[in-house]
Formats: sequence, C-alpha cells, structure tokens
Amino acid sequence: MNSKQTAVVLLELQNDFLTEGGKLYPLLKSVLETYDVKAHQNLLIRAARASGMLIVHVPIGFSADYREMGDAPYGILQAVKNAGALIKDTWGSAIADGVDIQSGDIVIEGKSGIDAFAGTHLDFVLRTHGITTIALAGQLTNICIESTMRAAYDKGYRAIGITDATATIGLEQYDASIEHNWPMFSEPMTHRQFLDRVAA
Repeated sequence: MNSKQTAVVLLELQNDFLTEGGKLYPLLKSVLETYDVKAHQNLLIRAARASGMLIVHVPIGFSADYREMGDAPYGILQAVKNAGALIKDTWGSAIADGVDIQSGDIVIEGKSGIDAFAGTHLDFVLRTHGITTIALAGQLTNICIESTMRAAYDKGYRAIGITDATATIGLEQYDASIEHNWPMFSEPMTHRQFLDRVAA
C-alpha cells in the first residue's frame, strides 16, 4: 500500500459526538468507551500523517433552523434535529476537543447528508492528490461511514474501514455493521493492522 496514494478520511470527529457534554455523546458513549475510539483515532491520525498520508476531515453541519433537511426529516436526520445537534459555528459542530488536527490537514465543507461524497468536493480533492485508497474512520459506523464506504467502493477507490476508530449508537448496531456490512464494501481492520500494512 502506497502511503502517498492513501488518505485517511475522518467523518464527523465533532464535539457533539465525541466529547462529554456533546448532544449526541450519550448515544455513542458505550462504543466510544468499549473500543477506546477517540484514542485510536488520534493514533491513526498521527501515524498516518507521519507516514505521508493525506488527512481529510469531513464534518457535518446544519443551519440553526435545519433548513437543509427540508420540511419533514426522518430517521437519523430527525434525531439530529430533535437533539438540536451539529449546528454550524457552534461548539458542538467544531472538531472535537483533543482531536489531532493540523493546519496541513484538509477540511471538506458542505456535508449535510449521510454520504461524505454527496454535495461535497471530496472526490475532486482525493483525485487531485492522486489518492486511490481511503481509510475511513469516525462517526457513525453504520450510517455515514457505511454510506461513504459504499460510495467509495462504487467510485473505484480501495476502501478500508478502521474498526476501532469508529462509533455509533449502541454496541449492537456497531457489531452488525462491522461484522456483516463492512466486509461487502471494504477491508475492515484495526488502526494498527492498517498502519502495519502501509509500513510493509
């Protein structure tokens, strides 16, 4: 695996998900603690950056009135609206406290849906940098990560899912996604397995 052709794509490493006091943090807490997710995300970021990989953050954000969702949101977007979470330019939507983000990292703006490619210039940025492999980490395992993984697979990227650097709403949903869905669209591996593969 060529590090110069590999990007670590980090979805929604934001306070509302990852930091105590965040509006969605209680829903993710069991997975975050069981797999020490935030620590593994930082280990992944630092080692990937040191090896020359591109680091790409894709946060999600909404207007205060959630106009991006239309008049009748449902499913996970309705849950976000009900929680009053992820409003642009607030503490909750900022990259989470303690996440290792550097000035040379790329932040993709404009994500207000599930798939990180939809409505953003993520694909353009990756192709401009000659990226052929993407390692996905962040939130939510069975929703935004899985949808982005499927899109990456269809677009011809080699998709890798970092199992211990992702979280979602409950251990049951996490396990089902990692065990049954991820293998259909990616190569699931821990952050350490991924870094060892790149080093080799």
